[in-house]
Amino acid sequence: MRDVVRLFVTGYLAATLVFGMPTALRAHAKLTKAEPAPGSTVRTPPRVVRLWFVLGGEELDPKRSAVSIWDSRGKRVDDGKGGVDLDDLDRLTMIARLGPIGPGTYTVRWKAVSTPDGSVAQGTFRFTVAPR
Repeated sequence: MRDVVRLFVTGYLAATLVFGMPTALRAHAKLTKAEPAPGSTVRTPPRVVRLWFVLGGEELDPKRSAVSIWDSRGKRVDDGKGGVDLDDLDRLTMIARLGPIGPGTYTVRWKAVSTPDGSVAQGTFRFTVAPR
């Protein structure tokens, strides 16, 4: 009986290592930094919003990742081209360019799709422009 239990445990551990490890290594993108920072108040309206991610050895998929900025009335205020910063050779940053914006609170919405596995992470944060 002891040998049967040992064989079962050994088989279970081997299967976990073989089949479970690749799943464990597939990490969703994690937002590590943004400018303007989430929850921050800035005096000068930004012209660009940048987001930095950690992906565990993968890259952001430029075709499926996106970032957009919205004002408090639900109007989109970026240029509509927000996504992976193609100047970043590591493909770990996203960028959105803003038109002229005034005082107020803005919502950043992002969707980060990693390649090659296609795992998706998404989120939102706000920042406020208050000149004084």
